[in-house]
Amino acid sequence: MKLNLCLSAALVFFLPAALAAEDKPAPAIELGAPFRDNAVLQRDRELPVWGWSKPGMSVTVEFAGRKETVKAGADGKWMLKLLPLSASAEPAEMLVSSNDGAKVVLKNILVGEVWHACGQSNMEWAAGRSMCNALAREIARAKDELSVRELRTDTVSALYPQKRVASEKGWKTSRAAGEFSALALSFAYELHKELKVPVGILLTSHSNTRIEAFTERKAIEAHVGLELDADLIHDGDASTEQGRAAFDKYYHDLAAWQTASAEQGFPIERPLKRPNLPGIAGEWRGPSQFFNGKIAPVVPYAIRGSIWCQGESNSGDGRVYAARMEALVRGWREAWGQPDMPFYFTQMQNYGTTDSAEVGYADIRQVQNLFFMNNRNHVGMVVQTDFNPAAPGNIHYQNKLHPGMRLARWALAKDYGRNIAYTGPIYEKYTIDGNKAVVSFEKGSLFGGLMVGSKGLERDFQQDPGKYVEPARPTPGEKLNHFRICGKDRKWHAAEAVIVRETVVVTSKDVPEPIGVQYAYSEAPQNANLYNQAGLPATPFAAIDGKLIFEEENVEKVAAIKAKYAPYTDPDRPLLQVAEYYRDGAIIQRDQPIPVWGHANKGIAVTVTLGGETRSAVANDRQQWSVKFPAVKASTQPITLSVKTSQGLVMPVCQQVEWLVPFFSAPKPLKTCIITNHDQFFIKNYEVNDVC
Repeated sequence: MKLNLCLSAALVFFLPAALAAEDKPAPAIELGAPFRDNAVLQRDRELPVWGWSKPGMSVTVEFAGRKETVKAGADGKWMLKLLPLSASAEPAEMLVSSNDGAKVVLKNILVGEVWHACGQSNMEWAAGRSMCNALAREIARAKDELSVRELRTDTVSALYPQKRVASEKGWKTSRAAGEFSALALSFAYELHKELKVPVGILLTSHSNTRIEAFTERKAIEAHVGLELDADLIHDGDASTEQGRAAFDKYYHDLAAWQTASAEQGFPIERPLKRPNLPGIAGEWRGPSQFFNGKIAPVVPYAIRGSIWCQGESNSGDGRVYAARMEALVRGWREAWGQPDMPFYFTQMQNYGTTDSAEVGYADIRQVQNLFFMNNRNHVGMVVQTDFNPAAPGNIHYQNKLHPGMRLARWALAKDYGRNIAYTGPIYEKYTIDGNKAVVSFEKGSLFGGLMVGSKGLERDFQQDPGKYVEPARPTPGEKLNHFRICGKDRKWHAAEAVIVRETVVVTSKDVPEPIGVQYAYSEAPQNANLYNQAGLPATPFAAIDGKLIFEEENVEKVAAIKAKYAPYTDPDRPLLQVAEYYRDGAIIQRDQPIPVWGHANKGIAVTVTLGGETRSAVANDRQQWSVKFPAVKASTQPITLSVKTSQGLVMPVCQQVEWLVPFFSAPKPLKTCIITNHDQFFIKNYEVNDVC
C-alpha cells in the first residue's frame, strides 16, 4: 500500500509538468543562433540565413532590399542565401515570415565585417579586466554608439555536431564593451577605426581547454599525426565498430568493478577506481566536443576570417601541437566552405620567472612558429615575447590591447589592402662563419631594416602610458639582449649580438666553433629588443645544426619529467603513504588503542615506531597496512612517530605528537600553518583550543 501511494504521488507531481511541456507550442519560426537583434552581417558575400519551421512550410527572408524564399524540409530545417550587401552602419530590420502567417522581426541589424574569435581563457578574458579597460570605457560612454558588436555562444559539449546553441546575452553592443573579449575588442576596434564599417565578433572561446576540443572531427581523422585524438573520438562513438568494442569493454570492466567493490565490504577505506566511459564519452572537453557544441551551430554564418589565442593547455605537446593547429585551421575552413579563410593567431605570451634560463613556454612558441613556417597560406602569427608583463607569473596577462592591434595589422594588410607593416622580422636561417653565427630574416618582414628597440615596461603603463608604447621605439644606443650561442658541447652560452645590415651577427668568447644560436628562448625574457624599423618584434627561436629544436628531443629533461610523474604512472614504483592524520603536531585520544595505517606495495613489510614502541605489518593485496598501539595516558610531553618499509622508504618524521584529554583548553589560540611540498603535506605549529 505504501509503494502504491508513493507511485501515485510521483505521478501527481510529474504529470502537470509533462502536460505543460506538450501544451506549450513550439515557435512557428526559429532562427539559427546568430540571427538575433543587433547582429552584424558580413558585407560583400552571400549571406546564409537558416532556421526551423513546420515541415514543408515556405519561409521568406527580407532584408535591405533582398528577398528570398525557401521551403522547409521534412525535419523543419530550412536555409537560404541573400545576395551580397554593401557595408551599412544604418540600423535595419530583417523580416522572416512563413506562409502560415508567422513572422519574426530582427531589429538594429548592421552590415560590415564579421570575424570569428576562439581560444581559451586569454581569448575569453574580459576587456574590463585588462589593459583594454580604458578603451572599453571610452567606447561604452561615447555619445554615439560605436558599431562594434560581439556574440558569444554558450558552452555546450557534444559528441556529435549540434544544430542549435544558445547565447545568453545575444549580440552585445558597444555599450557593454567591458564585457567583450579584450583581445577581440582591441582587434575589432582597430578594424573599425581604419575601415569605417561595422565590425562583429563571433566568440566561441572557453577557458582551460585544449585545442582538440575546438577542432572539427573530420579534420582530426584526416591528419596522419593525430591518431590518438581520433581514437578518443571513435572510442566514444557507439555508432562505430571501434566504439562498440570500447563500450563492451567498459560494461565488462564496470561489472568487475561492482563485484570487486562489493567484496571489500563496508566501510571502504580506499574505494576502487570506477572505470571511465570510453573516449570522449567520458570527457566534456575532449577532441571535437566544443566544435560540435559551440562552433558547428553557428556555421555557416558569413565571416571574413578567424583569430585564435590558445596554447596554455597544450604547452607540453611538443611537435604534435603544430599538427593540431593544422587540423584546427583545415576543419574550420572546410566547415565554412572557405579554403583560404584568413587565420591569425597569437604566439604564446611570457609566463614564468623573468629572465630565467628555464625554457617554459619557449618550446610551444617554437612549435607555433613551426606551424607558421609550414602553413603560410592566409596565416599570420603575432609575437608577444616583448610585452614585458608586470606580473609574468600571471598566466592571464593584462596586455590584450597590443596583441589585438597586431592581429589587426595582419588583417588590414592581407585582407583589406592597407599598405602597413604587419609583422616583425621572421626568422629564416643562420649560417656559420668561423666563430660567428649569422642570423638572417625574411626580407619581406624587415619593413625598412632591423633595429634595437623598446616598448618599455608594462608596470609603467598606469603611471605614464607614454613609457609603454606600441609600436616599439628605436633605442640605438642599447645592446641586443637574449642572444645565446651553442658550442660543439651542445651547451648554450651568453653571446654578443650586433646588427650588420639585414642580419644579426652573434659571437661568444666561450664558443670558438658554434653549431647553434637562439634568441629570446626562455619562459619570460624581459626586454627582448630586436625589432624591424616598424617597431614590431622579431620571432623568438632556437636552432642547432640548422634545425629548430624542441624539448622532446632533450633526453635528460624528458627523463626528469618521466621520473617526476612516475609515482602516478608506474604501478611498481616503491610506495609509502601514512594516514594524513599523522603529521607534525598531531593530537591523539588518550585511554584508547591507537591505530596507525597507510599504504605500501603489496607484500612489503612496514615497521612503525611510536614513542619507543614498535609494531610491524605487511601490506595486503590492496596495498593496505595497519598496526595498533596500546592506550596511553594524557600527556603534553611530545613524542615521535616514524614509519619505514623493507624497501628502504622512510616517511618524514612526525614530531610533537601529544596525548590530550578531549576538549582540553590550551593557553594559546588556534593557529594552523599548512606547508605544501610537491605531493606531501605537513602541518606544523598546531595549537588548539578544543580537541574533539
